[in-house]
Amino acid sequence: MKVDRAIGDVRDSEQNLARHLLQFAERHAAEHDLYHTGHTLARECERHLAELAPFAEQYHAAPPDVEVASSPRIVDQLRRMGSDLLGRSEVSGMMLIEDLRHLYLAVQDAELAWVILNQVAQAVRDGPLHEMVVQCHEAAEMRGKWVRTRVKESAPQIFST
Repeated sequence: MKVDRAIGDVRDSEQNLARHLLQFAERHAAEHDLYHTGHTLARECERHLAELAPFAEQYHAAPPDVEVASSPRIVDQLRRMGSDLLGRSEVSGMMLIEDLRHLYLAVQDAELAWVILNQVAQAVRDGPLHEMVVQCHEAAEMRGKWVRTRVKESAPQIFST
């Protein structure tokens, strides 16, 4: 069985999601809850990657990069300055909806990767891997619920003005 491939898919999708979350947070820094939640969820991705690392080694998969949510780069600082300039304008509202849509796709990709790894862990009867996957998958589902809730809160405000 190709457990290493399923682990690699989770690794790639969690790393990609962490980057998306940080970009999202910096782009919408004027909205403090988005900024802080984005960074918190990116750190959660890092924790998931750290928990995945021993299993990646066990199954000879490439090790995850567990330091995805590092300090802001110049591009992130420029995004944040743009966010501060736009504030809560109509343009920033439309950007928020579009960014939430893209973020939701990244969140769903990561969540589905956990579902696949869960099935693989059960198939190979690896109890410790399965236990870790179940916990991380629950957190992955919560990220999707957070993004959907944010869309439901934001869309009426943005599109009714």
